Amino acid sequence: MRRLSICTTLALVAGVQVACTTNVVVEGSVPTPLIEKVPIRVGIYYSDSFKSYEHKEKLPEAGHYRIPLGEKNLMFFRNLTDALFLEVVELEEPRLAATQQEHLDAILIPEIVKYGFLVPAVSTLTFYEASIEYELTLTARDGGDIGSWKVVGYGKAEAAMFGGREAVGEATMQAIRDGGARIATEVSPEMIAKLASPSAPDAAPEEAAQ
Repeated sequence: MRRLSICTTLALVAGVQVACTTNVVVEGSVPTPLIEKVPIRVGIYYSDSFKSYEHKEKLPEAGHYRIPLGEKNLMFFRNLTDALFLEVVELEEPRLAATQQEHLDAILIPEIVKYGFLVPAVSTLTFYEASIEYELTLTARDGGDIGSWKVVGYGKAEAAMFGGREAVGEATMQAIRDGGARIATEVSPEMIAKLASPSAPDAAPEEAAQ
């Protein structure tokens, strides 16, 4: 009976923890950026950690939060890269096959480095905030390093307009969009410059400069 009582108590505690976890759904449209395509043909590799990225955190006065980010980021990056580059081929591994080396100019590997958010109960502000940090690595056809960039997107949502769960989701979606806009306007010109540089390893500078 005593063992049964302990097991029952543990089960109840676990049930309370699950019940007190706020599961945030990141929703929202994924707009196509209206930008001029970068004249680069890339292979893009999405790691398992990128596709399944999930943030879990316990905040004082706000409880447990669980925020799956991988699916929405995968959708957003597919949309972004299709609009950004001349051609995009998704890769199953972060390297090119011999036949792909003849056709593609480089490999792009995005990763989510860090995610964070604040709620009014912690920040004492009237809005929810979120930030997401990406790292983009560009490698040459033969795997040589071309460059890497860290980009941080920010977002916020007014507490008066949303419930807590929805506000975190909205602020997160805004952060993803902001990160995408920074990639399109700030990072892509640097990628072109890197590929056009004579020092870029096997990066087809004549093609990138067209």
